Amino acid sequence: MRLDRYLANSGVGTRNQVKKLIRNGHVSVNGKIVRDPSFKVKENDAVECLNQRVEPPTHIYLALYKPTGYVCDRVDDANIFDLIVHAKFRELHVAGRLDRDVEGLVILTTDGSFTHLLIDPKSRLEREYLVWVEGKIDDEMKHRVELGLELKQERFAPAKIEEVEEGLVRLVLTEGKYHEVKRIITAIGLRYKRIVRTRFENITLQGLTPGEYRQLKDEEIKAIVQVATKNRLKSRQLKGL
Repeated sequence: MRLDRYLANSGVGTRNQVKKLIRNGHVSVNGKIVRDPSFKVKENDAVECLNQRVEPPTHIYLALYKPTGYVCDRVDDANIFDLIVHAKFRELHVAGRLDRDVEGLVILTTDGSFTHLLIDPKSRLEREYLVWVEGKIDDEMKHRVELGLELKQERFAPAKIEEVEEGLVRLVLTEGKYHEVKRIITAIGLRYKRIVRTRFENITLQGLTPGEYRQLKDEEIKAIVQVATKNRLKSRQLKGL
């Protein structure tokens, strides 16, 4: 890992700030001053900044309740990264985006492998949505969704749908296709008014209000990785038949 990234990921400062520290001779690796931000730090190297030991960076994993009106990209417009106060917020990326007009659970992390695992279709992780609709769901609509809709030569994986109460349905998907919730709801003849993602496999919105976030627990991370790994293995086995 580059020295400047090592320091930034460890919370020493922003990438620009740590580059200045490095170039000004305030950083050493294994007792020797290093002035090159691109210097490669090895696993067992001892890094110090301003004569203080800098521990190896650890990844962060956050669950955020995205409010409506925010986008999941780093743009000048209102975006979810404006809601995060963390030393490593510049290193965060999103595992499973939501549209501006959709609210609910978004997972952010600095761990690229974790992100890939979550968004890989072969992981078949459940995403649960509450959708407020105009119209009433019937058995034929449910049957179409549960079989897997085919729209304009694109096929959606079988999903679960049920009526929670009049005007409110619960939809559970195992894919993350573009505008999938909106397209499914529209295709079966309903009109969506509000969409909230409430769950990503075992991770939920419980305890969060719009704009709030929390650290994922170790057991939550372990559980979702186990499910994803198991499903990917099963997918490879079926493909080999």
